[in-house]
Amino acid sequence: MVWPDSDFMLDAKNCAGVIEDSVTLRGRPWLRPCRSHPQKWISRSEGIQTAREHALVQNRYTLCDGVGNPQDWSYTWQISDDVSLSSDCGFCGRNTLRFTYEVTHGPETRWICQHCVSRYPVGGEIDGDVMGPKAARAYAHGLTARLKQQTCSEVIRRVQAAVPDATLEEVVVYFDRNLQLSPLHAAKLFAAMVQAGEETNAGVFEIQTRSNAHQQEFGALPDSERTLVWIALSPQQRRRLASLGFAPEGTLVRRNSGRKPPRVEIQLAAPRIPVLSEVAAIDLTVKDDGNQ
Repeated sequence: MVWPDSDFMLDAKNCAGVIEDSVTLRGRPWLRPCRSHPQKWISRSEGIQTAREHALVQNRYTLCDGVGNPQDWSYTWQISDDVSLSSDCGFCGRNTLRFTYEVTHGPETRWICQHCVSRYPVGGEIDGDVMGPKAARAYAHGLTARLKQQTCSEVIRRVQAAVPDATLEEVVVYFDRNLQLSPLHAAKLFAAMVQAGEETNAGVFEIQTRSNAHQQEFGALPDSERTLVWIALSPQQRRRLASLGFAPEGTLVRRNSGRKPPRVEIQLAAPRIPVLSEVAAIDLTVKDDGNQ
């Protein structure tokens, strides 16, 4: 990480007395050497803030050409559910998307992703009533949840009609009640999808793996069925199941590079005053030393 040379750099000669007498926090002075210029000192708190802002700019997605101010756009409340995960965003350029939302600015129309819906202040209208960005965002999320449920239900019904399997009725009932699939029901559905030639990506379904019962249920599946369900799992779910030894044979799981540093326990020195083990008694008897 680059620490920029900014206006709050101070010369080491002028700060020598300040550093020696500065208030410390956990033994760290409020000034530290600048990494790019060791002969100068930089404010610790200001340097950290600047570095965080610098990292935010580095990782931020930029808007595509012609977008202008996102606040000038508004929703039409048309949502596309691409079960093949092949849509693109007209704001930031992301690809392989499932949900995209139609927005307009004058005669121009674009489709944007869920990340841009959460990031940019796009408004909308409902029956002539203007909605601010926050209300419009909440309304769009509500439409998305209903559309997601509708799409998954249609896929299950379509597969059920193409494959004469009585166990698929259990899948229908389970999804209608939970809006998710257990590993066992997902394995049954995905096998039927392959048999029916269904082109829908299995990743449109959410699989339950949080509880210990569902994790053990996944581990009890045959390797071929675990491979089918594995496709629909998120990276976090895959890492968790792989740590339990339930990953399908021949599957490689990436480790999370952002692991937390090991916890360091600090043992304090024993107190100077020993702990009392019994009630202290005070003798109030006056001693006679022979002096009147």
